[in-house]
Amino acid sequence: MNGSIRTFLDQNDLDGFLYVGDSICDANMYYLSHFLAGDRFALLAQEKTTILVSSMEKGRAQKESTADKCLSTSQYRIMELLKAGGKPNDAYAQVLAEFLRDHGIRHLGVSQSFPAGVYQLLCQDFEIKILESPTASWRMIKSQEEQETIAASQRACERSMRRAVQLIAGSKPRGEILFRGDEPLTSEMVRGAIEVSLLEDGCEAADTIVAGGRQAADPHMRGTGPLQANAPIVIDIFPRSKSSRYFADMTRTVLRGEAAPEITELYEAVRLAQDAGLKAIRAEVDGSEVHSRVSQVFIDQGYPEREDRGFTHSTGHGVGLDVHEKPSISEIGEALKNNAVVTVEPGLYYPETGGVRLEDLVVVKENGCKNLTHFERQLVL
Repeated sequence: MNGSIRTFLDQNDLDGFLYVGDSICDANMYYLSHFLAGDRFALLAQEKTTILVSSMEKGRAQKESTADKCLSTSQYRIMELLKAGGKPNDAYAQVLAEFLRDHGIRHLGVSQSFPAGVYQLLCQDFEIKILESPTASWRMIKSQEEQETIAASQRACERSMRRAVQLIAGSKPRGEILFRGDEPLTSEMVRGAIEVSLLEDGCEAADTIVAGGRQAADPHMRGTGPLQANAPIVIDIFPRSKSSRYFADMTRTVLRGEAAPEITELYEAVRLAQDAGLKAIRAEVDGSEVHSRVSQVFIDQGYPEREDRGFTHSTGHGVGLDVHEKPSISEIGEALKNNAVVTVEPGLYYPETGGVRLEDLVVVKENGCKNLTHFERQLVL
């Protein structure tokens, strides 16, 4: 990474790149430091990485972080500045300014998500450029260790999917509703089973999608209430490992009862489109080309719509420390790099019938892709 940051700084006439925030929300800070903290700290990326943390966090940071150097705000008299009556943000900005001067900073880079208040104060002493974080590109290419970590998260994802599918398969259609015993089977019940499974595997998940019937026509609808019989149920699970912090991602669409011909045709079109997307992926192919091939399958199958109906989203995205990161497999995609980890998730959505989506997680390789998803595709349970 040191060579990459030196090149980036030289190309942009910078002495360093500064991040301020917490590494739970900012994956770039975690990527550069492997220090997980919910409280604000600063990270300065130069040829060496330095983090500036509170005195309370310094001991833990020295033990856990991969930063080259760990400093404390107490070394820069933060308490004296606060006692002198300064506002907390003003005091913190003074500490940051001294910290930056100590590291030879005059020309500084920050990301688009940099805190506006801190930016305004630092602008008084430094020339600052707002740029895309350089780590966004570095994070695209996954090491062997990262690939194995993501694969482990995907195994946990599949176990939770299995529990969900078994729960739905064990339900009984009564009229238009699925029942588990004497009570309706709900999206909340299935989502709860998924979350318990993930917790048992050391993972966490937010906003898991279990959307049935017409609710599934909205790709990001979480789903609520009783699940319908004879209607597609979209299950989209994207867990993160609590220990490694890496995500997985998978979607399956299932149906309990009898599938109408139009639903079977939707599912088959999505399956063919996903196969085309998986076949198109290889290193250096442009993400827009993969997306175009998926879209062409839908057109050929009689589903040409792209606005509000039909195939309404991109084909896929990168997965790593964020569930949505570079690269994009879309109309504005970019060249896929060897060892990037991406999803292939075409779908079709119609308000009158619901939706169908299938999603696999793959590693881009020189001559194709390695599929990390081992879960079967089966519509009718």
